Amino acid sequence: MKNVIKVIIAVVLAVIIGVGGFVIYKNSQGISYDISSVEEVQNDIEIISEAEDGVTIKKKSDSDFKVLMFTDTHLNGKKETDIQTVSYIVKNITEQKPDLVIFGGDNVSSGFNKKRNNEFAQLMKKLGVYWAAVLGNHEGDGLFAVSREENVEIFSSYDYCLMRNGAKDIDGNGNYTINILGNDNKIRQVFFFMDSGSYMTDESKKEYGVTKDGEVYDGVKTSQVEWYKSKHDSLTAEYGEFKSVTVVHIPPYQAEKEYSEGDFLYGEKREGVCESGFDSGLLDAMIEKGSAQAVYFGHDHVNNFGVMYKNILLSYIQPSGYGVYNMQSKFDAPENEWIQGATLINIKADGTFTAERIYNHS
Repeated sequence: MKNVIKVIIAVVLAVIIGVGGFVIYKNSQGISYDISSVEEVQNDIEIISEAEDGVTIKKKSDSDFKVLMFTDTHLNGKKETDIQTVSYIVKNITEQKPDLVIFGGDNVSSGFNKKRNNEFAQLMKKLGVYWAAVLGNHEGDGLFAVSREENVEIFSSYDYCLMRNGAKDIDGNGNYTINILGNDNKIRQVFFFMDSGSYMTDESKKEYGVTKDGEVYDGVKTSQVEWYKSKHDSLTAEYGEFKSVTVVHIPPYQAEKEYSEGDFLYGEKREGVCESGFDSGLLDAMIEKGSAQAVYFGHDHVNNFGVMYKNILLSYIQPSGYGVYNMQSKFDAPENEWIQGATLINIKADGTFTAERIYNHS
């Protein structure tokens, strides 16, 4: 009997040691990229003011304000694809020299990702370029993954990151604005960043009248829409009228219908639009306030189209990650048909902008 007990104890200890070793190993996985090799990108941006739900910045020169957007980078600990994804992020930033870089969600995914989150932020600090992000549906959903709130805390603790957690009394993490001033100290552009969540809870399904069983993608909630309107009013009171762009991760409720019935502009729809399962009135609020030029989003890795909805552009950010499903894995497409890349926006002094889709592989 004593020998049996000894064997059981030995097995239990072996399991504990094994699991502990696995946890330590997984938590030691960074983004597998030599951050020390990165050279700083020069910029002439200064921070004018900061609040819990917004940062006001100003470009010292009056040239176009360049915004480079990536989405669905999915840095998930797979060494080869993480290196490939980060290499193109660095290459595009270094070549374009943007004033602001935006990441559209599902940025650092999978479990055991605390080190990857920190190294990702360290990379951006080393590049010396101001950046911001929204959370996607895969932030916080892996084993030993940092929570959505902690994700924002990690990013925002680093120099050059303009992400803020936002007001505590509304839904989501990372509801904030970046207010870009021109040389006349009037707003050139406001970027609204809003957390579109992950999956609807039974409680939120009931609240928004969603009867579908199983997983339903979440979206911007009513409390966030009210924040949007209130924040818009306060900025208007301070600066006068302005133009704006909103960034979320999950496509808005109207995106699928507008592809079929709306004013199609560009790109391809290669899979169904995995949009929010309900309409909280966000686009109605944008129409009411009158400043909205565009809503940019990610989430669907092989879609990159844009449509016009009541004078508001609804557009995918060019997908950027190599470690998740893509043109190669989904359609066995040759490399010259892959669509990973970035979206470049050039904002004029009057707030109007032009957009360009960048492909890593031509």
